Amino acid sequence: MTEAEQTNLAYCLGCAEDVPTYTVEVGDHLEIRCAYCGFTVKLAEPAPDAILDCVVIADDDVFFRKVLMDILIQEKLAKEAIARDDGPALLAECVRRFRDERPITVVILDIVMAPMDGSAVALAFRALEKGFDLPAPAPILFLSAVRADDALRRMTERCRPAVYLNKGKDIALPQLAQRVKDMVPQLLKAAQPA
Repeated sequence: MTEAEQTNLAYCLGCAEDVPTYTVEVGDHLEIRCAYCGFTVKLAEPAPDAILDCVVIADDDVFFRKVLMDILIQEKLAKEAIARDDGPALLAECVRRFRDERPITVVILDIVMAPMDGSAVALAFRALEKGFDLPAPAPILFLSAVRADDALRRMTERCRPAVYLNKGKDIALPQLAQRVKDMVPQLLKAAQPA
């Protein structure tokens, strides 16, 4: 790797590693983005802190579900966190909430799950939102150990607003908590109209 290439590396929250970057003009400012997943690694202005009303989670790993729920509540990122062990259970919970007119602020989906993977759950969730005539789609955070590739970028684009966060090679709780905390403003930014 040349010295010039090394200076264009930045830590990507989505990929959980130093990645090559590129710069893009967005409105009146520049953003530095990950060359692998397209995630914004540096903003011109820091995004405001936000608290989420209700986060729903589907992940087939019971330990990881518990850790993620604890992070969301202990870090005061969410008032309520509801976790299910697969996509169908999550979708059933979403139907109940929508029927009772209780909003969902963010959806967090593992990509590799059975019997429905995260992309299938995301598409079904988007259909539910349309069926219930919700005014705006909830942002989706795809969370997985799968590395970002073209297929993942297309899936994220198809499920907009959506972003991707790589769980990383080692899931050390303090680092994961900080990465999730840093990701929330990015996720909410992705949900804002262009």
